[in-house]
Amino acid sequence: MTTKRPLRYPDPRKSARFLKDVLLIFAGVVVYTFGWTAFILSQNITSGGLAGLTTIIQLATNIPASIPYNIINVGLLLLSIWILGWRFSMKTIIAVLMLAVTIPVGQAFFTPMVGQGLEVYNNLPTWLTSTLPNFGPLLASDEPFVALIVGAGLCGAGLGLVFSANGSTGGTDIIVAIINKYSTLSLGRAMIFMDAIIVTTGAVVSHFFGPQYSWGTALGKLAFSFIEITIVGQMLDYIMDANKQSVQLLIVSTKYEQLSEAVTRRLGHGCTILHGEGGYSHQPMHVVLVTIRKNLRGGLYQVINSVDPNAFISESTVHGVYGQGFDSLERVTGRKKK
Repeated sequence: MTTKRPLRYPDPRKSARFLKDVLLIFAGVVVYTFGWTAFILSQNITSGGLAGLTTIIQLATNIPASIPYNIINVGLLLLSIWILGWRFSMKTIIAVLMLAVTIPVGQAFFTPMVGQGLEVYNNLPTWLTSTLPNFGPLLASDEPFVALIVGAGLCGAGLGLVFSANGSTGGTDIIVAIINKYSTLSLGRAMIFMDAIIVTTGAVVSHFFGPQYSWGTALGKLAFSFIEITIVGQMLDYIMDANKQSVQLLIVSTKYEQLSEAVTRRLGHGCTILHGEGGYSHQPMHVVLVTIRKNLRGGLYQVINSVDPNAFISESTVHGVYGQGFDSLERVTGRKKK
């Protein structure tokens, strides 16, 4: 006689976390699309990433860039499933599908504006020009260097949001994530390293196989490319570090058991109960120690207030937290667990 297995229902907390990640990825994709189509695309500089790599292949072999782009992207996605897991790969596919929609829409909306300067700005509605008085000239690329900085910052911020949701935008971002997993390099530094190789190779290949520019023009474009990839990488690291900042709370409360249960049940987070003694009264006391991501501290304070509004709390910022639920020691040692 066979016994029926009990039905397994999806964990609502995991579903909510996944939905939150998808919304964060969407926000990152929108920010990245805006920075890329409105500011970067008009500068005609050599880009990094898979797009830059396939452009090099097209220049050297005359094979349309779309063919190696799709082949390499599919191969990298399979590699992602094998090394980085299904969750990362699924979110990467979601981001890639979103970009497939937002990039063409962004190009259709912003490209006609590029290069027309103040004429476009002056023809915009009054409510828009009064809200964003300096946006028109930047968008129309009358200030290419400023537009490059703004666009690169937006692209880096968008990528940071996507990576912080444990996803990527596909292409060489997958290689960057793999490098980050197995080395001490941050995501931003790994991306700068990867894109620097692609941009430098692209400049050399373009000189021999592409349009002929003077050395001054070629070096200027190369300098712009390095500025862009550096800002993107630095902004990516800034966003990632901001999301990874943690705080440690020492909570002295007579309701330590209820507080510990509430933190575990309502936040799904662990805590530690320390047994101590009052320095003046020499009475036994209990301290609840919680280490939590900085962006979750608001929820923790709500829990504390609902259980014991009179609790004594000491909060401090911690610079490194490693272990389950936080960063792995591999990030520091550069060694995999056996």
